[in-house]
Amino acid sequence: MDNNYDFLLKIGFTLNEAKVYLALIQSRAMNGYEVAKVSGVSRSLVYDVLDRLVTKGYVIKCEGETNFYTALDYEKIIDKINDENQNNLLVAKEKLKTLSIKEHDSEYIFNIKGFTKFIEKAKELISSSKKEISLSLRKEEFLLLEDDLINAINRGVKVYLFTFNDITLKGAQVFSYKVEDPNNLFPYRRITLIVDNVDTLVGENIGDKSISIYTKNHALMSLTTDEMVLNIFWLKMIEHKNLLGKCKTAKGFLEALNALKDEMNISTNMTKNFMVFDYQFGGSKNGDDKN
Repeated sequence: MDNNYDFLLKIGFTLNEAKVYLALIQSRAMNGYEVAKVSGVSRSLVYDVLDRLVTKGYVIKCEGETNFYTALDYEKIIDKINDENQNNLLVAKEKLKTLSIKEHDSEYIFNIKGFTKFIEKAKELISSSKKEISLSLRKEEFLLLEDDLINAINRGVKVYLFTFNDITLKGAQVFSYKVEDPNNLFPYRRITLIVDNVDTLVGENIGDKSISIYTKNHALMSLTTDEMVLNIFWLKMIEHKNLLGKCKTAKGFLEALNALKDEMNISTNMTKNFMVFDYQFGGSKNGDDKN
């Protein structure tokens, strides 16, 4: 009998299972004693090995006063092993895919260089959206993404948009100050995009020198969402106090903002962004108001 068992070990047999199966496939039906004698597996182990092979479906057990064993046809065994391996590989692939996504979601932050690449990534995320898009931007950037947003809305995706411009987007919920000259409010044009509460893209339009951030990090997504929600609350409060009419121009918006600052006793030192504050109000680097 051929004593080279490597080809069976490579497809999942243990050494004793290989010895027993080869003994059976090259002989007539045998009882346990005969299998042990022919295979060289001790009688104390052979019955356990036979039971394992029966459970796997590789050996057929004929029960009687004395149990006899016969090997299943080798072609059926090869097909069985192949099917099981293919299924196991598919399961492993899905498990690894899930684990890989979880690690990626929680760990990585990517830089995107150049505003053109930023818009390409924004279009990709909007096109892949399934449930919800939250977006904060100016009209110049909106026009670059308008068709993609319309397509998302037509797919049933909810779109929430915050802007200082007068922007209309049918099917979306738009929160807007409708300022006529928002370029006089900020020294930059920032864009924030959150897709399906998973993907976050943040950047500003300064052309080829733009460095944007893309991430699935939950903490950064939450911070970005919170900032957008606070902007909307701020808009709603100004609207509630009937100050929105004064915000048609950058000058009127700043007057309303200053009035609210004084009314609510908010120190200029608490401003969230010294650069923007300095640009808007002419304050010094420490946030002091010169007006």
